[in-house]
Amino acid sequence: MVVSARAISPIEHPKLHLEEVLSQDDVHRIHQASLEVIETVGVRFPSDRALDILEEAGATVDRQSQIARIPGQVVVEALAKAPPSYVLCARDPALDLSLDGEHSYLSTDGCGVEVIDLETGERRRSTKQDVAESARVADYLPQIAFYWPLVAAQDCPPETRSLHELEAAWNNTTKHVQTECVITAREAQAAIEMASAIVGGRQELRKRPILSIMQCTISPLGQDGGSLEAALVAAQAGIPVGFMTMASCCSTAPATLAGNLVVGNAEVIAVSALIELAYPYSMPPLRRPWTCTRGPIPAAGRRTTSLEQPPTNWPTFTGYHSPWAPLPPEQRSPIGKPPWIIPSLA
Repeated sequence: MVVSARAISPIEHPKLHLEEVLSQDDVHRIHQASLEVIETVGVRFPSDRALDILEEAGATVDRQSQIARIPGQVVVEALAKAPPSYVLCARDPALDLSLDGEHSYLSTDGCGVEVIDLETGERRRSTKQDVAESARVADYLPQIAFYWPLVAAQDCPPETRSLHELEAAWNNTTKHVQTECVITAREAQAAIEMASAIVGGRQELRKRPILSIMQCTISPLGQDGGSLEAALVAAQAGIPVGFMTMASCCSTAPATLAGNLVVGNAEVIAVSALIELAYPYSMPPLRRPWTCTRGPIPAAGRRTTSLEQPPTNWPTFTGYHSPWAPLPPEQRSPIGKPPWIIPSLA
């Protein structure tokens, strides 16, 4: 039985001033370069359904390479259809999260594969019970606004593992639940049925989405086929979906800051446009639009910076990662600080 959660403590009126990072001219040039990359180089969409949607909207599609070159104007017009704000709903309405540009929220992050058992001190593979217990802790903490399964339920079958994690989460927290492990259409359909059963049906779920789904790109300039199918199924049901670029300096993106931002931004706004083309005026995707890995940083590790691109003002997801903290290896955490939802950037 879930104990009633404390009131959430958000960060109010958060602002990141772009001029502290990039000039307005820099922002404009990166935005235009992103659109140029999408239109001339293209992004890989390994999904026939996605390619059909993009081709119908005016994209040039190469079926053999699965690359779609989308006109910049098509991207801009698609993104403009998304509403500027919405709510991530919780099982307890008092814990709903308003993504209105005036509040930021902290969450847990995932998806770890090992834990140190609090009772025995043993380092072992994570289980479904660990998901449940971490959800219960997150439910109690007012600083944690929504729950992302911290670890993987590795004692469950791989093909249904993500669903077991959701079940463990919903049975142990009344807060909003987010996952990045629903990566097939079949899993997405099952997750939607589970969420619908909790809220009282599909129409109620559309009104009160207690679940959101994050997906990763395959950098450089590619998407994952299963994740695309899952995202489209979720968007059709009114579930917020988001995309995190995996672009990383000097490996899957250029070494320069600007080049890295362009690659990451192109990946995310291209797939965000796909969602809006498929289901116009649906909830805007949560997104990590521009990601730049910079580091190592002394006593902090690698830092990820996300910047929102006008004219859209969509909620933005970002994380702060510290794998190189000055601790013994057995005490280092792959995630140094929890991720944020940053709905407003000035």
